[in-house]
Amino acid sequence: MTHTIVNLTLPVVTDKIDDILAAYPLYEYRQIFAVPELRQKLAAYVLARLPVVYVTIDSGAACGMESPGKCYSSEQHDQINQLIHQGLDALLGRPEIWRHRSSAERVEAEAVPSSWFG
Repeated sequence: MTHTIVNLTLPVVTDKIDDILAAYPLYEYRQIFAVPELRQKLAAYVLARLPVVYVTIDSGAACGMESPGKCYSSEQHDQINQLIHQGLDALLGRPEIWRHRSSAERVEAEAVPSSWFG
């Protein structure tokens, strides 16, 4: 049998990001993170905070590239989910995220007289 070293962390994180964004109540999050660069930043945020899991697998392994999620405990899945939500909040709080929004989505500020000065 052939053994291969496989990084399981990246496919699990990207699958979870896809699942969370698909189920996220705010459509704006899905639009913003549809930009590949921003999705990579989110994945990098999560991956930087997780230990990388490598396994050696053979062709008959139950845990592998076809189902890498089976190699993680429920606590680890919860941790990944929590880090994805933290990453969403952290990245949306940064001004560079909003530069990637299309001009049609941007709301133009109107010149409104202020009553504050009298």
